[in-house]
Amino acid sequence: MRLALAALLFAIALFADNEGYQPKIIYVTAEAPSASLYVGQVVGIVYNAVITERYFERIETRIGGDDNGTGIKRLSANPSWLRVDENRRRMTIYYQIVAPRAVFPKVETEITLLNGDKDIAIAAPIRIGASRVNANPQFCGVIASDLKVISYKVERYSDAQNILAMELQGETSNLDKFSLSIAQEQGVDSSDNKLPTTKAYYYAIIPPTLNEIAFNYFNPASGDFKRIELAFDLSGIERKSDANLEINPNKRSFPWLNTLALSFLSIVLIGVSIKTRKIAFLGAAAIAVAVILWLALRQEEIAIKTGAPIRLLPIATSTIFYITDHPIQATILKDKKEYIKILLPDEKIGWVKKEETQ
Repeated sequence: MRLALAALLFAIALFADNEGYQPKIIYVTAEAPSASLYVGQVVGIVYNAVITERYFERIETRIGGDDNGTGIKRLSANPSWLRVDENRRRMTIYYQIVAPRAVFPKVETEITLLNGDKDIAIAAPIRIGASRVNANPQFCGVIASDLKVISYKVERYSDAQNILAMELQGETSNLDKFSLSIAQEQGVDSSDNKLPTTKAYYYAIIPPTLNEIAFNYFNPASGDFKRIELAFDLSGIERKSDANLEINPNKRSFPWLNTLALSFLSIVLIGVSIKTRKIAFLGAAAIAVAVILWLALRQEEIAIKTGAPIRLLPIATSTIFYITDHPIQATILKDKKEYIKILLPDEKIGWVKKEETQ
């Protein structure tokens, strides 16, 4: 590669001696995808630039075409050139294929030298054909070079439902399409896209007796499905269901260590009061007992604004089952990012955006 680059630079310098010849400053080529492509797949198109001048002021890139009607959706908002060595740069632009016939747009790159001279190089559009994945019942909708479940958790959501939360990580993947056929209600929360790696949070309402799931994602490099299996331990959920913090705060428990410590302290204070016959210790014991009762009965409430949508899950795409027609008071069950899990006066549970509270 270095030998070819040296030969190119030598040829440019040779022709530059000819009168009237304007030597090029930048050359850009694109690496067309070689593997089979699929509708829904995320693809990175790599562009390589060779620069004949060592010093320059800036490089500007303009991506031609329109995302609409080309069978692709551009995911890279502001792609930039990365240095490979003194004379080479590399840039990757990520797209998602949304139709069987797709055209990746032309890329126009302009370089400006320190003396103001400019040159433009154009990489022509790339036309490709894409196949559709033959889905199976366990296909989760994700096409990825790799998909991992970073963490997952199952909690009681209601007397007849559990809620499943999963943190997912994919490489060149369409994680926003993740779904499970067994879910009664589901959705993908905000995604963290640092392409080619994508992270997302998935939520689903599932049957309370479901203790395992299995699903497949499609790997375009190998052209087959990869299977992921997860097992849930429901024993902890069942043990705390009678005093479940998530279901009914009127029945909720509080940290038993705090209770034990305060109870022990109150007994010691009562004993000291009897032994020393000082009423101050008895008063301190009474305060400890009051704190125990306060912790047991404490409920945090919040005011919900008029017109606030109450969702089944803490995601924007979740089903809205109720919209408040007047300000109401609700009990806080959990705080998560921009959402709060609440218990409504009619004993229904849902999620409301923090901005919809007072």
